[in-house]
Amino acid sequence: MLTTLMLLAFHAHASSHREAPAIALDPSADITDFYAFISPENPDNVVFILNVNPLEAPGGGPNFHRFDDNVMYAINIDNEGDGEEDIVFQARFETSYDATDAFGLETFIYNIGPVGTAGSVYHHQSYSVTRVDDGVASTILSVGDTAPINVGTQSGSDGYNPEGSTPGSITTANIESSGDYRFFAGPRQEGFYVDLERTFDLLNLAGLDGTANQNTLLGYNVHSFAIEVPITSLTKDGLAATSANKNSIVAAWATTSRRSVTVRRANGVDSGSRGPWVQVSRLGNPLVNEVVLPVAQKDIFSSAHPRDDIQFLSYVQTSVLGAYMNVVLGTTCPSSFDAGLGLGGREDLILAFLTGHPALGTMPDDYALGGSIPGEAGKSFGAFEALRVNLEGDGFGQWPDGRNVEDDVVDVALGAVCGGLAGSGEGFAVVDGVDSSGLSYLDSFPFLGDPWAGDDHPEGAHDEL
Repeated sequence: MLTTLMLLAFHAHASSHREAPAIALDPSADITDFYAFISPENPDNVVFILNVNPLEAPGGGPNFHRFDDNVMYAINIDNEGDGEEDIVFQARFETSYDATDAFGLETFIYNIGPVGTAGSVYHHQSYSVTRVDDGVASTILSVGDTAPINVGTQSGSDGYNPEGSTPGSITTANIESSGDYRFFAGPRQEGFYVDLERTFDLLNLAGLDGTANQNTLLGYNVHSFAIEVPITSLTKDGLAATSANKNSIVAAWATTSRRSVTVRRANGVDSGSRGPWVQVSRLGNPLVNEVVLPVAQKDIFSSAHPRDDIQFLSYVQTSVLGAYMNVVLGTTCPSSFDAGLGLGGREDLILAFLTGHPALGTMPDDYALGGSIPGEAGKSFGAFEALRVNLEGDGFGQWPDGRNVEDDVVDVALGAVCGGLAGSGEGFAVVDGVDSSGLSYLDSFPFLGDPWAGDDHPEGAHDEL
């Protein structure tokens, strides 16, 4: 009964906004959130969403936020359990500008006329998506146009519907299809909710001074790259995901990379990037880089490969956040829990973040840390940070079994850190006092709500937006 109650309470999500010193200075490559879930529209498909540009103000013209042409955006899939990517979906972008507007004038603004009308927008961005299997690039899956900015009422934003569950016409017009795949790239409503100001003010999680907490991200947008793919295109044998086929669990993480060398001309324009790709941001499970790792390790994690995550094990074994909660909030979060892994410390958190959790349906069948992977000669199961997804659909169905766009991650993460999965401490009674009020999510792909307009300040959003 206790386990059932804990699982029912384990409903949440977290986000990575400016989580490491270096990437905080590079917003177009800063991954804020990564989602992976079975499509509610089609249970034979999985949806992955990579978000960048934290704290993106909708009215940030004249040069609005966008994807960076010099960044490689990637969604990585390990379908074996060894911490190596077997499938990668890579997205690249290309920006162009019209020299003059419809009147022959050299324009300084994003659009002259209603957004969504042909010829009105003079800043264009297109993208291509390539699938890479075992390090070998296959064909380009799709090319498309990035959806335009929701500039504001004067610009005729009827093509977006930021307060509804049905996508506006601009969103649907920019969904690309290629066989059983679907793609979308463009601005989206920030769907994550947290009181950033009070959380980082000595963990003032539930208004300890009597002041109600609020979603300080309400009214902000992000830029999303979303892809929907058939489940059978992800399993290691191409078969339906079942426990009998031993192929129902995949691990996924998002990365952004830049070339090792950038050439900048005297006019201030980057004229080209050279050299190998260097990873600059990484996100699997939420909150890891923010509150699990110390400042000295954050940039290292951003550039690290999952195969090397053993270097961060001690920070999961000993939860600094749990210790802070005990001191500041007076909780009794445990300092250790024996889950039978033989590693010591908070083994319940190791299961949640590094291996997959058997009670949540995210640990592969026949899993043994360091043991051989059935059917994969010479490969062994590893402990590494990634978002596990049960493709069969018989797991928990919410983080940390995948991650849905509307989940309240902060409450779940706080509860887990305070021993919720181990049945000790206050567990899931620890909450931050913030919900999704004021936000909207779509019932269809790409599921994150249409973006707020530049002059549309939702109730409760900060005045400065």
